[in-house]
Amino acid sequence: MTRLTTSILVSSALRQSQANGIFAAVLRQGDEQAGTIFVEVEIDSAQSSLYGRRVGFDGDYEWICLTGEVPVSAADAAERLKKESDRDPDCWIICVQDPKGRNIFTLEPDLD
Repeated sequence: MTRLTTSILVSSALRQSQANGIFAAVLRQGDEQAGTIFVEVEIDSAQSSLYGRRVGFDGDYEWICLTGEVPVSAADAAERLKKESDRDPDCWIICVQDPKGRNIFTLEPDLD
């Protein structure tokens, strides 16, 4: 099965976020073809959640919250992102500002 490139996935998610009135921006552009994607969702100025995409047991991609079920401080999220980007220099970092805490990569498409 052919997979979409990371750059196409990011572009699509950014368009979907815009359609839903959610601010999102690329903070770090990684490998165009297969870079790992990290999404920092800023719920407010003090709380963030960090998501990463991984391959699940069934071979499909899934999103996991790397910071746990409860949002963490913005400083803790930034520290985790620094560690991840040091480990993987080809990664993408997407910043989302959404009080509802939504990951733009898991939004349902607006077909209207």
